[in-house]
Amino acid sequence: MKVSKQQWDEDYARGRWDFLSSADEQARLACIASFIASYTPGEVLDLGCGPGDLLSWIRPGSVTHYTGVDISEVALAKIPDQPFPVERVATSLSDYQPPARDIATIVASEVLYFVDDPAHQVKRIADACSSVGSVVVSLVAPNERKPNWERASNRVWDQFDATDWTCHQSVRVQNHIRGAGWDLRFYLFDTAGDKNGD
Repeated sequence: MKVSKQQWDEDYARGRWDFLSSADEQARLACIASFIASYTPGEVLDLGCGPGDLLSWIRPGSVTHYTGVDISEVALAKIPDQPFPVERVATSLSDYQPPARDIATIVASEVLYFVDDPAHQVKRIADACSSVGSVVVSLVAPNERKPNWERASNRVWDQFDATDWTCHQSVRVQNHIRGAGWDLRFYLFDTAGDKNGD
């Protein structure tokens, strides 16, 4: 599912991904924002952030700094400013080098289908940070009408299942009218940034 930077920019410019900002897509973002506020408030690193839709759900005081990483500069330009610092980084996940500082939450929502070795890349990014409080992953839930997306999600989950990370919480968010759903997993680490789930 690899897509070039030019294609991502063109797709965002012509509105192909606008549906991700629709009301139907918001419940999973609300869950992610609630988890951040409840368990790991602080700096957020949003991988494959698009236009920063997660920011609409951030609770006041739960985020001190937001870094949005996306290959599309068109998408990044749409991220709204916030009361806290917002950093926009235009690069692919495989090329991204995170800051060597404490990150409260790493979010990878609806992006890992497009990444080679997705679990490895997320772990690489987490390991490069001084510490990480949690990692949140969101993928399309199984749907017989979308077999290609189901296979893509299963590929990513299989890779995470092969890691030594322990899932703290999992949630399925469903839109019954649209017939779509998302599986969210929350990997919570100790305050020392232990990413082994011990």
